[in-house]
Amino acid sequence: MGKMTLSDVEFDRLLNRAAELRGHLCIGLPLGLKMASLGLRLLGVKGEKDYDNLIVFVESDRCTVDAIQVMAKCSAGSRRLKVLEYGKSAASFIDRRTGTGFRIVTKNDFMKDATELAIKDGIMEEGQSVGEGSQLERRVMMNAFMKMTPEELFDAQEVILERSYVNEHKRTHEKVLCSNCGETVMDGKGTTLGDRVLCRACSGGAYYRVVKSRVLLGDDRD
Repeated sequence: MGKMTLSDVEFDRLLNRAAELRGHLCIGLPLGLKMASLGLRLLGVKGEKDYDNLIVFVESDRCTVDAIQVMAKCSAGSRRLKVLEYGKSAASFIDRRTGTGFRIVTKNDFMKDATELAIKDGIMEEGQSVGEGSQLERRVMMNAFMKMTPEELFDAQEVILERSYVNEHKRTHEKVLCSNCGETVMDGKGTTLGDRVLCRACSGGAYYRVVKSRVLLGDDRD
């Protein structure tokens, strides 16, 4: 396999940080680190100011997110990490000033090279089948994600952010009250319908259903 872009020492340091964040080491962490390293390299991210202008869209909510967060120095709280539940092993690294960047996608056929590497490393025998979800599959994948280069693991696409997402990450001090529930809506996230402004929940996008409108807390219980 080819030489890694990150030094082994730096890779191990970042992997340990990602494992601490996650709570344990899992197979998606080295994959996420290498996905982010390729995206950052293609985007030309080097200094701290470059990181300030970076926004990352991750297309699944699995463990790769934790590693990408460590490598790309972004978080949901910084508004520079967006998790989209597309169920794909992919992430886009965007320059928020231009809305352009690169989408990194795990190759569909990476297991072919991963299996060859596992045979070479004595993890499995030639002709041995790798059951989906098996412990052997996890060992084969972890070995591949640790040793294969980003170029061997991923495909890359040049992308531009869709208009509907361009303003999602911009900071604004705008606050309005939802015309329906009366709760405060920040950051321009309200939906305008005629002369009314609704929060996304009231406009039909709620992830919850209220069972009891007010739960008594503290002194209110007396």
